[in-house]
Amino acid sequence: MERRKFIAAVGSVAAGGAAAVGTGAFTNVEASREVDVEVAGDSQAYLALRVAADDGTRGANSEAYVDDSGDEVSFDFSGSNSNVDGNGFNPRAITRINNILEVANQGTQSAFLSVDLAGLDLSDGSGNQAYVALEVADGFDGSVLNDNVAFDSDTPGSNVGGVVPDPTADGPHELGQGDSVVLNLVVDTTDFQNSDVSTSGDVTFIADQTDSL
Repeated sequence: MERRKFIAAVGSVAAGGAAAVGTGAFTNVEASREVDVEVAGDSQAYLALRVAADDGTRGANSEAYVDDSGDEVSFDFSGSNSNVDGNGFNPRAITRINNILEVANQGTQSAFLSVDLAGLDLSDGSGNQAYVALEVADGFDGSVLNDNVAFDSDTPGSNVGGVVPDPTADGPHELGQGDSVVLNLVVDTTDFQNSDVSTSGDVTFIADQTDSL
């Protein structure tokens, strides 16, 4: 399950005149107002997550590994995925899967995009670590705008190794209001010694008003 994190800022509006000297003082005010809130599926949410498409045609990689049949997208790179013949990533190898997911900002202001991998166990059970990068590309098969927006909030720096760059080098990617990007996946299992390893968990897509990880 993918979770989306939104940071909302609530400001105050003050109006005053030249003659306002203590006449409107108060200790406490409580006023109820109606608020309409709706939860949308991933493809229609403020931070939209959807299958990457090229001119309306769903990309082969995204179609194979991303399930958007429900309200929340999910990813399947395991041997149980009937869309592919293989059973998983190669050990002691670097695997790249381009055009894995499209992310769009459908909110009202720009936001900084990052992805927290803390919900995944990326070890092989023998003390060896896999490394994952999520590149930000300018559209389907587009040029790379950010080398890596994936990080581990539980263990900073643990997701850096081999060909996977430090995500703090470029920081989160600023996604303007109405803009969309495509993510490319890079998995580095160069240090893996065991081939029979499986894991499951969740990743957190974050759209924040700050540019720090």
